[in-house]
Amino acid sequence: MDIYNALLRYNGYGKGLKMVERRLTLPKGNFINSIIGPRRAGKTFFMLLCKNSLDLPESNKIFINGEDIDLEGLKQTDLDTIEKSMFSIYSPDKDKEIYLFIDEIQNFPSWGRWLRTLFDEHRYKIIISGSSSELSTDELPNELRGRAINTLILPFSFKEYCSALGVKYSEQMRMDEIGILASKFKEYLEYGGYPLVVEAGTLELKALILRELYETVIQRDLIEKHKVRKSPVLKAFINAMLGSVCRSVSPTAVVEWFNSQNIKISHQTGMNYLNFAREVFLFFFLYPYSRKPKQRNTKPKLYLPDSGLLALVDNDMSKKLENQVFVELTRRSKHISYLDMGGSEVDFVIGSGRGPEELIQVSYSINDPSTYARETKALIDASSKLKCKKLTILTFNEEKIIKVRKQTIKVLPAWKWMLFQ
Repeated sequence: MDIYNALLRYNGYGKGLKMVERRLTLPKGNFINSIIGPRRAGKTFFMLLCKNSLDLPESNKIFINGEDIDLEGLKQTDLDTIEKSMFSIYSPDKDKEIYLFIDEIQNFPSWGRWLRTLFDEHRYKIIISGSSSELSTDELPNELRGRAINTLILPFSFKEYCSALGVKYSEQMRMDEIGILASKFKEYLEYGGYPLVVEAGTLELKALILRELYETVIQRDLIEKHKVRKSPVLKAFINAMLGSVCRSVSPTAVVEWFNSQNIKISHQTGMNYLNFAREVFLFFFLYPYSRKPKQRNTKPKLYLPDSGLLALVDNDMSKKLENQVFVELTRRSKHISYLDMGGSEVDFVIGSGRGPEELIQVSYSINDPSTYARETKALIDASSKLKCKKLTILTFNEEKIIKVRKQTIKVLPAWKWMLFQ
């Protein structure tokens, strides 16, 4: 282990590097900024964008890579050496702010207490990142509670996707320009917005990167991190859960199916596997809308951080569209749930404790009469039930206004909603 070299090689890291601007900013204040999100969603590059935007000398912008090979085997007693090495290498101007960027902080021993110590010195502005929910405000070490604010980084939004590829758009476009944009949106749904995938030159390479990313998450973030002995069972279980995307998940049903195939797995083990996947943002849960607290914690629907991962098990474009709408709503920090009315559902209920503000259905197309009737009826029924007037159907490329029983439903292409709403 060579702590000095591990820090030295990142002196000036990212300076002049060309990167796609992310459409979010870190909150400002006297707290630690915690950047969380799925593996390879762009957390490191976002840190570097923040670093490069600072009007400070490079000596006052310190970057540490928690996955550097020379930091492997780091012990608690080595943490003081890191701070000493920082000042030896960077020689920061103590009369100016010193920013400390630490990537994959969860790899450090006793990192919560160490950060608390650094924070209490009032010497640094601290920005950390990690691919585990251990960094989120819900699961931060006790030492950092009330001292950290988290920012969720997800794969590229469609706006960022267009920016990365140089795709131009405006609210007023010719039909041929709309056709080009719709074609790009279809590719976005099929392969998703992971930066490496977006930059890949061929469709074959995109698919290969997605497969490798998924297998890396399973192997490193689930099996190795949690020391899972029955790795084939975990892989099979997670693959089975992938088949439940955009639907209510039932770990119990999956466990029972495994047991019927003479693959013994307990309900608790299945729940552990599911929680492991949630910890590293492989799965997201959406809970039903209800005024009753007990019902709000039942029958969650499962979503992925990116529609590209869905292509590993399913090519249903309608599911991919719904998944990306969920991701976009999550990216916008919306309070979302879904509404189960027994015989029908509303995909997304948007609102806060004051009640629903908007009801959104997602359908690839509503040209089919039965689909049209199903989606509009669900929205009208839900509107009456929840007293919500703003009703929206997001499609792949259809746009119109629907009037039903004095109610107005706005139908929009999802790409237009993502770009302009």
